[in-house]
Amino acid sequence: MGTSEFKLDYPYSYFWLIFWVIVFFPVALVLLLTGAAFTSEGKRYAIKYGGSRGWLAFWTLVCFPVTFILLLLNGFSISVAAP
Repeated sequence: MGTSEFKLDYPYSYFWLIFWVIVFFPVALVLLLTGAAFTSEGKRYAIKYGGSRGWLAFWTLVCFPVTFILLLLNGFSISVAAP
């Protein structure tokens, strides 16, 4: 049986990601899920959010369900490319 290897890439500020992991984990999770990329089996998968990630983080703090509404309204995309 073969194994799959995933390499995670986060092109934004690690400071904010680490800050939110310490202060309030759901914000860090939302930021990571809307701006990360990973490589697996020779393909690179990038997740991009169509709106403001700052407002998304704010609404995660204030009222978590609003985050899902924003994700649906602004949309997000997953692009696949060969590295």
